Amino acid sequence: MTYAGPLYGSSKRETNGKHKHAIRKVFHKQLKRLWEVAPHFRPENGLQFITTSDGYQPPATIVDLSKKFERAGYKFVPLVTEDLCLKCDLSVLYLRLDPPGMVIQSGDIDNRLKTLFDALKMPKDKAELGDGYVGPDDNEKPFFCLLEDDRLVTSVSVDTDILLEPLSSDKSESRLIITVRIIPIRLSVSNMHFV
Repeated sequence: MTYAGPLYGSSKRETNGKHKHAIRKVFHKQLKRLWEVAPHFRPENGLQFITTSDGYQPPATIVDLSKKFERAGYKFVPLVTEDLCLKCDLSVLYLRLDPPGMVIQSGDIDNRLKTLFDALKMPKDKAELGDGYVGPDDNEKPFFCLLEDDRLVTSVSVDTDILLEPLSSDKSESRLIITVRIIPIRLSVSNMHFV
C-alpha cells in the first residue's frame, strides 16, 4: 500500500481522528481494489470458512464482515481479523524531507508511526473518526481497512530515506510504501490461502 501526504505525530494537535481517517480513506481505495482482484477474495471462488467445535463460524463474505464490524455509521471490512486467526508483519519505507540518519533530530518518528498504525485499523468508535465525518461516502459502503485491531501487527520494520520530490514544504510531508505480510496464527481452511 502507499500513502503520500502529511503524517503528523500522535502527540501533535493536528493529529486527531479526522487526520487518521483521511489516511484510512486512502488505504480504503487500495484495499477495495485488492478485494476485487485477488483471486481468493472473489465471491465466485468462495472463501471457505469452517465452523469451530463450539459452533462458531467466522464471517464468510464481505457482507457478513461488514455486518459484524458495523460502527459509527460505517460498515467496515477488515482483512486481518482475529476470527480468521491472522496476524501481519509490516515493512515501511518512510520517505520524508529530512536527510537519512536524522531520525532523532527530525522529531517524533514513533508518534508518526502510531498515527499510521491507527489509520491502518478500523476505528473503535465515532471519536476515532474525528470531527466532520458524518458517515461513509457512497464509494465507502462497505469501508475496507487492513486491520480489525492494531494489536494484530506482530512485527514492524521501518526504513527512512529522503523525499526527493516533495509536494509541499510541510515538514510532515511523507511518502510511505507499506509491504504487508499476512500470516495465519493457526492454519485452517478459512485462512490457508494466506500461506
